[in-house]
Amino acid sequence: MYDKHKMSQHFLVVNMDFRTTSMYTLFNNYLNVSYKALVTMLMLLFVLSGCVSTEHASKYRYEPSTTAFEDVVDAQQRALENDKLLLVVLGAQWCHDSTGLAQRFETKEMQSILMASYETVFVDVGLLEDRRNITQRFDYPTYYATPTVMIVDPATSSLLNRASMAMWGRADSVELAQYVDYFSSFAGYTQAEKAPMIAWKPTPLEAQYNAQQASRLQNAYDLLGPQLQRDINGAPPEGFYEFWQETRGYRTELQSTLEKRAANQLENIDNGKAEAQAALALRHYHPFSWESK
Repeated sequence: MYDKHKMSQHFLVVNMDFRTTSMYTLFNNYLNVSYKALVTMLMLLFVLSGCVSTEHASKYRYEPSTTAFEDVVDAQQRALENDKLLLVVLGAQWCHDSTGLAQRFETKEMQSILMASYETVFVDVGLLEDRRNITQRFDYPTYYATPTVMIVDPATSSLLNRASMAMWGRADSVELAQYVDYFSSFAGYTQAEKAPMIAWKPTPLEAQYNAQQASRLQNAYDLLGPQLQRDINGAPPEGFYEFWQETRGYRTELQSTLEKRAANQLENIDNGKAEAQAALALRHYHPFSWESK
């Protein structure tokens, strides 16, 4: 880009009388008009690009809502009316895996799948707030990761992907091709293929165990939430990262064993065992470090 001030200085050196001529006036006016036009054009492009960027970013976001549960219920009704699956995503804007998933959803490959087959609702978990009223609507104890991706049959409230949810805790590392395969697969399920997921039920003992562990995990979330806010603000409290890693290990193990038990039960149902039982033992966990103090 040219610099009109340097060019004017150059002409002064070549001919000191140039300022007094009408040619200089015309040239200077040309520079001023061209410069202003260029600035105006650049400002217009900036404003337009800002509008596009804002609109693009807002399509899939985790926005605070005082009616999160009602938002999910409404989305489920729309899914039922439009013969689509319900897709519930629990996450947060501070989580790179949550925003990574949102960015993949924006791609043309995923948009064609989501628009045709899913009614999608994003639920903000804020600073690890309690969303068990949402997850338990679909027989899932709580969210163990951000994001948590739930594919639901809207007619029965059955969770179709309960045996493969853990992978979305690392959503930003999942290749786009895997997104396409995963969501296309569930979109193509027949009623016969959905049947084992619809028939799935935890044993009474497992249901009680899951609820107890989910309550314990939420207690940890409640402790970590204010500390997470301080970390986001750049001033993490002492011991925060240790507490975070301790909780992460616990929730990761909980979800992993929950997923294995579900896969085992679904296999039993597929094999015609009406009274499918969870073969994996319900693990006992030691107290958190802050619980034992």
